[in-house]
Amino acid sequence: MRLWNRKMKQRSQLAFALASVIGLVTVALPMRPTTAVQLGDGTTVFTSPPRLADFVTLDNDAYDRRPTYYVTVDLPPDAEEPLEILTVSLIEGRFTRLNYRTHEIEVFSGTRRDRGAAYDIATAEYDADSQTLTVQLAEPAAPGQLLTFALRLVRNPRWEGVYLYEVTAAPAGEKPQFQRVGTGRIHIYQRELLFFH
Repeated sequence: MRLWNRKMKQRSQLAFALASVIGLVTVALPMRPTTAVQLGDGTTVFTSPPRLADFVTLDNDAYDRRPTYYVTVDLPPDAEEPLEILTVSLIEGRFTRLNYRTHEIEVFSGTRRDRGAAYDIATAEYDADSQTLTVQLAEPAAPGQLLTFALRLVRNPRWEGVYLYEVTAAPAGEKPQFQRVGTGRIHIYQRELLFFH
């Protein structure tokens, strides 16, 4: 009987020790890894990249003066990193050169119909060779919100057709990695000329 009790006690101690080890391993190695937003070389990335929620203009006529393109980005809560830089590049269309009014660009939380707080812009630069506009915020936008970039152009393209724009974003940090947000589509229509007799 004593031998049996001793064996049962040893088994109980072994089972307890095993359960403790499994518990420690479970705590040390969670089921899925936590977000790693900074790589070993210092590069910062979005854990969950922003998504393009809207890309629209109310000025769709060819060669319209001073149109505004509204680029709305959904920055999800699990992005982990704040958004600091947005780029918009013309990737398809008949127009060879666009020209932005960089000093008139606005950025605000929310949408064009429901504007929230405004964000100051550190820099807004347009590279005509690559057809890329780069907007850097003075203070990065925190995850978990919609962010709208109101881009002002000198004119719409001269020719009617569909124009595609690739949108990328980068988080704050010394070595940010740009990640694709989506592709915007603007349809430009030929202006109808009215003749009076």
